[in-house]
Amino acid sequence: MSNLPFTQPIGRRGLLKAGLFAGAGVAAAPLLSACGSTGGPGAAGGPLTWSAWANPGEGERFREFAKQLTKKLGVQVNFQPVVGDYESKLLSQLSAGSAPDVFYVGDGSMSKMIATRQLRDLTDYLDSGKAPVKLSDFHKGLIPWCRPADGSPGLFGLPVDCNPTVFWFNKDVLADAGVTTDPAAHFEAGTWTQDALTDLLDKVRATKKKGLVIGSGWFDWFGFITTFDGTVFDDTGKAVFDTDPKAQDALTWLFEQLKSGNITYGGSLPKGQSVDALFYAGRLATMQYGRWVLPNVKKLKFGYDIAPYPSLSGKDIMPVPVATAALVVNAKAKNRQKALELLGDYVSAEGQTFRLSGGGNAVPSIEGLDRVVTEDHLPAHGKLFNDIAAKGYALPTTLAGNPKLSADFAQLANKLFMARNQTAKSFSGKLVKLLNGAS
Repeated sequence: MSNLPFTQPIGRRGLLKAGLFAGAGVAAAPLLSACGSTGGPGAAGGPLTWSAWANPGEGERFREFAKQLTKKLGVQVNFQPVVGDYESKLLSQLSAGSAPDVFYVGDGSMSKMIATRQLRDLTDYLDSGKAPVKLSDFHKGLIPWCRPADGSPGLFGLPVDCNPTVFWFNKDVLADAGVTTDPAAHFEAGTWTQDALTDLLDKVRATKKKGLVIGSGWFDWFGFITTFDGTVFDDTGKAVFDTDPKAQDALTWLFEQLKSGNITYGGSLPKGQSVDALFYAGRLATMQYGRWVLPNVKKLKFGYDIAPYPSLSGKDIMPVPVATAALVVNAKAKNRQKALELLGDYVSAEGQTFRLSGGGNAVPSIEGLDRVVTEDHLPAHGKLFNDIAAKGYALPTTLAGNPKLSADFAQLANKLFMARNQTAKSFSGKLVKLLNGAS
């Protein structure tokens, strides 16, 4: 399937820098086994340093992780936390030649680092048979942005974990609105269609509460095109959602819902209001977010659950956006082999289980780790996080290679949503013109 959408949503960069999408919620996980090299720290070369964005709780767990890797790899492994603007500080370190051996990279920075030869190609390591993980283990939609934007060979990062956008819903708000079949029940019955969602939104609107809020970035609304089988890009990378019939049908429905008040544009909310806050307060029936909100949702007094986005068939899980970050190896790492081993252990099944179990707020980026997202049976349909991630897509190279275009896209979409006079055709035509570089 070639219909991968693009660009970052407004506000997501702040979430990414705060570490909400990766390596989170790792308390109470089993420790990595100390197999592998039996030499003491430093026996196979100099110490390794790795860096990631992290809140205080995550930082403590990462330091414990570093201790376990020190035993396993036979070299001293040090975790270097970054406080504040992670990306700016990392770029300064790279410029000064003092960057960590292994570090996190967000999707908006990868292409530039590849182009400036800051990162080590991981292909030979993954093909060597010595890595504890294979490329085929990863959800395939999460990989393209880790390759060169110009299509040349190479793979320069591996997704540390991910956060697919899912359909969170407040059971109590829906029941009060007279919704007798919630989204998860509809999905299980094979009736979770566009019409079922429209009916749900109609009923919620009648109670004077909000049904659904969208933003201006790809993560916020392009899922409503791809879940209804619309195509965003053709096989050449050209944006075509202005002419693709199913994309136009999906956008027509979206604008109808905006006009009726069933869907609210987030940019029009009063200052200080946010989607998640409205949901937590019981004033919003559904929100389309990732697992990163689970720690907060667990504290709520009302019933909640998740479902996939609706589909044309009512029973299929369709591709929708997935937030992710990657772990990379510094091209100038002195102990390159051990740096590669650190990366491999970090993203392996054992490493992801270690980091994400015990009340985590991210989803494994590889197959076969259902237990991570179902351990507490919260939400009830938590297994769907993995199922949705397996079908989803991260930021594709079309936009990953052009951060300015990504920003311009979100700004133009915001302007068009705020204008309130757009049709599906005019809205998509202006955005496609921008994306395809028309003057």
